Amino acid sequence: MSRLRLLGVLALTTLAAAVPASAAGGRIHVTEAGGSGFPGRAYVLTLPKGMQLKPGQVHVTENGNSVDGVTVVPVAQAHPEDFGVMLLVDASTSMEGQPEQAAYAAARAFAGQRAGHEQVGIMTYNLTPTLTLPFTTEQARIDEALAKQPTFAYGTHIYDAVIESLRRFHAAHIKVGTVVVLSDGQEQRGHNDVAKHETEASAAAAARAAHVRVFAVGLRSRLSRLDTLKQLTRDTGGGYVETTSIKKLASIYNELGSQLASEYLVRYQSLAGPGKQITVRVRVDGVNGLASTAYATPKLTVATAGPRAPYRPAFSNRLWSSVLTMTLVGLAAAILVGTGAAAVVSGPRQGTVRRRMAEFVSVPTVVRDANARPTAQLTASMLKGTDKLLRGNTRWQKFKWELGIAEVSLPAEQIAVLTALGSIVALVSLKYLFHSLLVALAAAFIIPLVVRSQLRRGLVKRRNLFAEQLPDNLNVLASALRAGHSFIGALSVVVNDAAEPSKSEFQRVIADEQLGVPIDEALHVVVERMDSRELEQVSLVAALQRETGGNTAEVLDRVTETIRERFELRRTVKTLTAQGRMSRWVLTALPIALFLVITAVNPGYMKILYTSSYGKVLLVLGAICITAGSFVIKRIVNIKV
Repeated sequence: MSRLRLLGVLALTTLAAAVPASAAGGRIHVTEAGGSGFPGRAYVLTLPKGMQLKPGQVHVTENGNSVDGVTVVPVAQAHPEDFGVMLLVDASTSMEGQPEQAAYAAARAFAGQRAGHEQVGIMTYNLTPTLTLPFTTEQARIDEALAKQPTFAYGTHIYDAVIESLRRFHAAHIKVGTVVVLSDGQEQRGHNDVAKHETEASAAAAARAAHVRVFAVGLRSRLSRLDTLKQLTRDTGGGYVETTSIKKLASIYNELGSQLASEYLVRYQSLAGPGKQITVRVRVDGVNGLASTAYATPKLTVATAGPRAPYRPAFSNRLWSSVLTMTLVGLAAAILVGTGAAAVVSGPRQGTVRRRMAEFVSVPTVVRDANARPTAQLTASMLKGTDKLLRGNTRWQKFKWELGIAEVSLPAEQIAVLTALGSIVALVSLKYLFHSLLVALAAAFIIPLVVRSQLRRGLVKRRNLFAEQLPDNLNVLASALRAGHSFIGALSVVVNDAAEPSKSEFQRVIADEQLGVPIDEALHVVVERMDSRELEQVSLVAALQRETGGNTAEVLDRVTETIRERFELRRTVKTLTAQGRMSRWVLTALPIALFLVITAVNPGYMKILYTSSYGKVLLVLGAICITAGSFVIKRIVNIKV
């Protein structure tokens, strides 16, 4: 018994000498903590047993220069992510029985020394490491895990368990990690075990990289191999204690838990320059001696300029700054200026028909030169010159005709000039802002299309409204014919009761008939203006009535019934094709929307499409495909009835 007591005393003495900052030595010790970097530094400060720090007692210097802003956090006041301990318990067959019971009793004693929010995890190991308890601060879960008996197996791989512990520390984001190993040092392969396992060197290197200390308690026996276990603790800055009596494990673990519970986490921001070797010294008031460690600040990497590639401007820049482009732009500007000047010079003289008529009657659109400003005269002259220039163009005449039908207040010349100016301004502005000729040309091309689309929408809206009003107007026309009115008289009744645009269109028919135009030809003009197949049937009825007579009212009733059935069929077709029309807009807008969203969220991802020739080609092809697909779907769902 005296020999066992002596061994127990020697074991506790060895622990006091091996564990950093032990009570026996009366010295402090610092080791780098996990998560320490630059400029943010973090160290674990271990004090002599029983010593409590007060604010301002810790002083840190780097290469002799005092460090300000040092924060010291004890284990009892730390966050759960600051401190953590992983208990590794040998579960090989050599530990089965009393050694295992003593080991778990020692672990319970260690857990009893836990301070504050320090997390504890438990892992057993034999052939493979097994996590018995993940990191937790709940004492009830710790006690429950330590009350369960592990599964024993032949074979031991200590260093695999150490590596697995390091992974657990990293996953839990614990800054100050400590591994406590209990083993008899026997590293044995199991039956049919041919796998590759970790070694002391690899485990020590991984622990140093993670700034995790390893403390070991070795159970000495005749089969023990504890030298590599000792080396692991030395390489990681931990401590080692050895005993031959399992009865002393509880007191050893109790002492170790007390030492770890008296540790502090020291943090500060380093002001050291790059690429320097820094010696850190820590002094605590009331304790003799200094604790020191060292680290190297990262180097400031400066990219060396290699041979610079010759400057090659992009194709769009070369095109925009080329002599040909400048010549074409200058020529276009000269043509515009010349056209304006020619319009001013060759503008209408004083002896125009409108002016001569204005001497006798009130003409609303007469130009009053006496009250007009010079700028207004110049604008009017340019607009008239534009009309004179485009007068022979069939499309221009059709454009003016459609504007008259849609009752757009702006003259066609003014719309054309404003659209051209808007396209030029967009071209120059976007080229200056985005430095992309492709984007500028696309915007300049889209502006006339948008203007044309809006005008076209107004025209279609007016024609659709006329078509909706036509059946009711024909009913009124038939009723007036039954009442004894002539066809023109019946149309006058319709004009009196009809709403726009039917009122003005039928008024045009009456005016033409009064000027001597046959009624069927006058109606045919409205047919072309309103693009109405239904009114064309009415025109045919009017022609037959003029030539042969007959019961026109009855024929109009049948025409009205046919028109209503056709409208109902159109509404049915429109309902059935609604999904297709919606699909067209979705499939057209979705790629564009995704393109814009990705460009806004991650511009670098889409940059290659703007900067490379292949990317620009792909953009053009994509735009062509989207446009073609939209037109194809439109043709499919646009069913004429």
